[in-house]
Amino acid sequence: MTLSIHARDGGMVLIPSNSFRPFDLKKEQKPVFIKKFLIDTYPVSTADFAAFIAKHPQWKKENVPAIKADTGYLKNVDLSPRQNNIVMTQVSWYAARAYCAAQGKRLPTLYEWEYVATFNKWDARPQTNERILSWFGKPNAMHEGALLGSGLVSPQGVHDLHGLIWEWVDDFNSSTVTGDSRADTDSESNLFCGATTLSGSDLRNYATYMRYGMRSSLKGNYTGHNLGFRCAKETI
Repeated sequence: MTLSIHARDGGMVLIPSNSFRPFDLKKEQKPVFIKKFLIDTYPVSTADFAAFIAKHPQWKKENVPAIKADTGYLKNVDLSPRQNNIVMTQVSWYAARAYCAAQGKRLPTLYEWEYVATFNKWDARPQTNERILSWFGKPNAMHEGALLGSGLVSPQGVHDLHGLIWEWVDDFNSSTVTGDSRADTDSESNLFCGATTLSGSDLRNYATYMRYGMRSSLKGNYTGHNLGFRCAKETI
């Protein structure tokens, strides 16, 4: 069955205010308060991004400078308006931010995204956790051409946070390990491979660890066949 979903038509989900304790390498992280906000129900589709480029031609592949997008930008992406059920990938952080701004939105912060992705520890439920770990274990599980709605759904009704693609957050580089800690513990390499989290009994942390590791390896102009985004927005 073919879905017909646009991020702009799929609406947004209201995430209530609350405090949560985010993942932390040193396990010293205090609870973080998250103000209520709206987040896209689905990641941005290729059709959504095609409509954006039509109105903002400066984001066409040939017009974007290397400082804002590497050579993989829009590579092998079918921007046909008919592709409204395909998740958008091969897009840089700069382009993702520009897209969200054009919609009167923004990229979610790291803590906002993680709060939704771990809300009420739904990712720790046996069936959900098994699917997440299985997805991480398949090298080709994350790729361009993935169908919107084929990932997992959060308790609040947010689709595809797990099991589809990686997603940009606005402050993606805030999880980068500091120079001092790299020199002291070499935790940057452990961060990306997720090795140290396996010493714990909570395998849910493996997926979280990998997300933080992925973000720490990024630069704003990077693109990837498994890297997309969704938007967020303030609410009264």
